[in-house]
Amino acid sequence: MTIAATMELDNRRGYIERRGGARHISVFRVGRLVSTGPDQLCVVRNLSASGAMIEVNRVPAVGDRVQIDLRSDRCFWATVRWARRREAGVQFEMPIDVDAVLREERQSIRRRHPRAPRFQRAGNARIISGRGTIEGAIANISIVGVAVVTPEIFARDEPVVVAVDGLGATHAFVRWSLDGEIGLRLSSPLSYRALADWLDDQAAIGDP
Repeated sequence: MTIAATMELDNRRGYIERRGGARHISVFRVGRLVSTGPDQLCVVRNLSASGAMIEVNRVPAVGDRVQIDLRSDRCFWATVRWARRREAGVQFEMPIDVDAVLREERQSIRRRHPRAPRFQRAGNARIISGRGTIEGAIANISIVGVAVVTPEIFARDEPVVVAVDGLGATHAFVRWSLDGEIGLRLSSPLSYRALADWLDDQAAIGDP
């Protein structure tokens, strides 16, 4: 075994030992990871009060301080304890209430900001409805929705098809229309892998 592999194994063992006695839950929660470079999509695979295992395209370095957003109102600071390929183990700065994080809450129909974390990327979208096709810039996007800049007014729950360059077209419903933007709830979530790669591609395009 190489020195690097031994150090990685020691890091992982130490991380697990520090979590000794904690209740570990296998989950699949899509979130947002903020570290060095552009924010990116992540998946939380295992979760405990003291830490988590995450999957990301660009793995942060051991020792990096990162922010993990699981919802628009739930974000946690953590330190990377081990990393390999597309996986990393993080230790939270403060213990979290796992049950509260996983508990499903009733969603208000008046809520403008969705549960899923949003990403700001430059991109174009086309909204196709009975009135024709309307083009607009993407204000923000998540795995379950997209906000589009447009002066057009849409009715709440109006069915549309939204086509995002690089992600394809999908059915959606209008959730809100305000201040020159409309919020669309997708009928089915975007592919995690497709969205993760698209976010990275758009971030690269936006780099000076």
